[in-house]
Amino acid sequence: MARFVALFLSGMTDGVVAALAAVGLLVLNKATGIVNFAHGDLITLGAYLGIWLINGHGWGYVPAVTVSLVLMFAVGVVMERVSLAPLRGKSVHVVVIATLGLALALRSLVGIWQGTDPKRLESPVPGRSTVFGATVTHHRLLIIAVALVVLVAVMGFFARTSWGRQVRAVAADRVMAQLAGVRAGTLSMAAFGFSAALAGLCGLLVAPLGAIDLNLGFGIMLNSFAAMVIGGSGSVGGVVIAGVGIGLIERVIGGYVLTDYSEAFPFVVMILAIALRPQGLFGQREHAARL
Repeated sequence: MARFVALFLSGMTDGVVAALAAVGLLVLNKATGIVNFAHGDLITLGAYLGIWLINGHGWGYVPAVTVSLVLMFAVGVVMERVSLAPLRGKSVHVVVIATLGLALALRSLVGIWQGTDPKRLESPVPGRSTVFGATVTHHRLLIIAVALVVLVAVMGFFARTSWGRQVRAVAADRVMAQLAGVRAGTLSMAAFGFSAALAGLCGLLVAPLGAIDLNLGFGIMLNSFAAMVIGGSGSVGGVVIAGVGIGLIERVIGGYVLTDYSEAFPFVVMILAIALRPQGLFGQREHAARL
């Protein structure tokens, strides 16, 4: 029982973080029609901003997280101006390649700024507790709680606010949305900023779990891609469920079966989902949004 609880909570931690990152990707995809390959490096940047403010300048965790998220939003807006605005009207594939170039540039800049040696960030809630015989760090429980609250808030935001309705309208038919008065350019900037802020939050949440290096966000980004494909690019709730499911599959099932290959399990599920239901388990067939 203790082993199952430990694996379950570990899977929930990975799952909610993957879901958070996937929602950031989904928001951007729905608003602009592109997939941002710099998302993983934005996650890494968020973690390093936390290290810079907390370890380097002695800030408290809450103000450091707040400022980091504001800075991440600004970075996202700058990325939109650099990678999307000059290429508006070009093929989506051209813009996607531009985001890949941004990912490499961002990783290099972070390396120049903070160096390549692994770093650590202490948790704001140190210590451990025993849950049904399993020893669990308080920080994992914090990650699960914060991520779930943010995910519920984001889902409500998109369901009930004007901005959320505009994003859904652009995703359904960009031309008609523009004719109806939606300012697609402003929406694209906001979507990039929002997506980058969610990526930064992921980095800040996972940073205290272990050593941090320039590859921190890569694995999270891959799992978030899988969650978006499995859940369906048209369903925020479906992507959240898929992200949590990916974490549980990798940790719980991988903890008992083919342990050395557990990281491949989410992608096996993704391939099966593509083969059986290309639009995703919770998605509907739809036309891709255009820039």
